[in-house]
Amino acid sequence: MWDNKLRNIRILTIVTCLLVLATGVLSISSLRKLNDNLYWTLHTKDVLQLSDELYASILESESNLRGYSLSRNSSFISEYSLSKQQSLRLLDSLIDVTTDNEVQQQNIAVIRAPIISRIELLDSILALVRIHPSGADTVIADKVVRGKQITQTIKNQLAIINKTEYDLLQPRNKGLYFNLDMLPAILLFTTLTGLGAGALLIYSLFQYHLQKKETDKRISEYQQQLTEQIQRLNASNLELEQFAYVASHDLQEPLRKISAFSDLLRDQYKDAIVGDGELYLKRITTSALRMRELITDLLSYSRASRKTQAQFIDLNSILDMVKEDLEMLIREKTATITYSKLPVVAGNTSEFRQLFQNLIANSLKFSKPEIPANISISVTDPGWNELRHVFNYDESKKYIAIKVKDNGIGFDPEYADKIFIIFQRLHGKDSFDGTGIGLAICKKIVEKYDGAIFAESSNQNGATFTIVLPKSNGLYVAST
Repeated sequence: MWDNKLRNIRILTIVTCLLVLATGVLSISSLRKLNDNLYWTLHTKDVLQLSDELYASILESESNLRGYSLSRNSSFISEYSLSKQQSLRLLDSLIDVTTDNEVQQQNIAVIRAPIISRIELLDSILALVRIHPSGADTVIADKVVRGKQITQTIKNQLAIINKTEYDLLQPRNKGLYFNLDMLPAILLFTTLTGLGAGALLIYSLFQYHLQKKETDKRISEYQQQLTEQIQRLNASNLELEQFAYVASHDLQEPLRKISAFSDLLRDQYKDAIVGDGELYLKRITTSALRMRELITDLLSYSRASRKTQAQFIDLNSILDMVKEDLEMLIREKTATITYSKLPVVAGNTSEFRQLFQNLIANSLKFSKPEIPANISISVTDPGWNELRHVFNYDESKKYIAIKVKDNGIGFDPEYADKIFIIFQRLHGKDSFDGTGIGLAICKKIVEKYDGAIFAESSNQNGATFTIVLPKSNGLYVAST
């Protein structure tokens, strides 16, 4: 009796497995055909869309050139350049998506030369318009007529490409609709077969439950290992910071001796030093002083990572102290520094003093020599453009944005991130003093308080440094 039941269960299991297998094969085959038809249908539409966009881009290039010729508005030139580049990109894309079709590859090869000729012709017209704003009308007119002929050639060749794709689209659509019509029957058959596989599903779920318990146990072990590794890494980072501090501190003494003995050598043996000796001695002294500056900045950079006791500090008072520290440099640059109603934040006085001293000194250093420096500091509520720079942005918190804006020489926007990397300089040391650490210290201080700092600028148009800090968790109160 029991053997018969066991045999029936085995037979039922085998039949169920065969049905599931047959259903799977049928479903996969049908879905694969449906997927292929859908893919090639969409592929054809992609080719048609690229063809239309290519022709529209060519027409847009002509339109922008015409707009510039009539208005002399330079914005048309940038738009013309973009549409020209877009035409070439679309042509390359059209080549890429038709690699499966030799006929279309030949059609596109035919159209490439007219497109290049049309772009070169438009460039030559633009050059004539710039050189002869009111002349060369005859030459330009001839080029316009020739350009119209090339555009018509491009249009005709694109029509051939489109027709080839439309001829392919009809059978592909037919196959797609056929497979879509067959889909309900396949789904019904799959559903009925699935009922017979219920027992296997329950067994699979049971096995899954056992496997999940084992996986959860392993994950818990990995998390414990990761926690221990993080603790070791934090301890290692602390040791590295302490090593950098001690090493930098110990380097000060030999540098002081180099400077002292250089001064003694210059004072006591100045009559005996001939030829390039004075130059070499001067370079030794200059290098020693620069090395001292570098070590001092490294010490400051190392200290910026240390935990400090936070207290409420008024940024207006901080800036008053910074102005006193930089009084001589401010006078030398005939600079004006304006600020008012800045907030009170929770932080370390010396850190925020160093933060703003580095930023203001940076603005003074890179001021324009012929124009008095003008630095303004203000506070606003940040938008997403500012908040996106905060690495650990928390939607539950509110933030403030402190902007330090100057009218100096600015910098190329592509270097906006590079200037905050330690030892990175945009100018040679002979052009501007500094070690390339000041802005790196600023970044470290701001990020220590879960904030962010970034810069915006363009060459010769000044720079704006924005500091974003959270208001919550006691980090901000209104200024009194």
